[in-house]
Amino acid sequence: MINPSKASYSVPPTMMVCAVAGHLTAKFFTAASRHRLLLIGLTGLLIGLSVNFRLPNLFLAVGYCLYLAGAFLLARGGETFLHGASFGIAFLIGIAPTLIANAINAGSPFATTYGGVDVAPPELNPAVLLSYLVDVQFTLLAISMLWTAWLWRADRDRGRQIALLVALNLAVNLIFFMTHPIFTPYYIIPIDMLSLWTLLFATLDWRGRAALAQPANA
Repeated sequence: MINPSKASYSVPPTMMVCAVAGHLTAKFFTAASRHRLLLIGLTGLLIGLSVNFRLPNLFLAVGYCLYLAGAFLLARGGETFLHGASFGIAFLIGIAPTLIANAINAGSPFATTYGGVDVAPPELNPAVLLSYLVDVQFTLLAISMLWTAWLWRADRDRGRQIALLVALNLAVNLIFFMTHPIFTPYYIIPIDMLSLWTLLFATLDWRGRAALAQPANA
């Protein structure tokens, strides 16, 4: 069985976290206001915990940070500030084991023991780009991008907000991994899975609301 999730011990638990985080993300946009703070906090905590499985999972949080910061700058309201603060604090709590380990092993919470090609400066390598293009990761990525565009067009309310968050997260992760000088069969699997699960739960919720809005047949 050729399965990217078997390529590294860190991927299976990451995929489990992505499934739950995707569900919580979709619920955040549709839940009652009193529940949204808890949902976004749990999402931040889960993504923070995933960083302890593999350090590059840190980039799974960047799209959320950009979206929540943008929402606060546009609304300038207490609720949007609390959403961002809840996500950020919970995320920091989740990554605490990694920060402690870095402080012990590398002398600083923000230094790592990574070396060699993993800390090489970004570059566009045609061989790396081609490797992604012919890999199953690209198929999942293409589905995510097309699905995001469809949700943006299909649902002009909450769907557009979810699509924007997913698009931001995809863009940040793609910029990082496509300019990383090495290729592996699982590098963009986490962002693929987080995006697909979020889009799936968002679509199911949108379909459910659309069905409830239709008048019942006599």
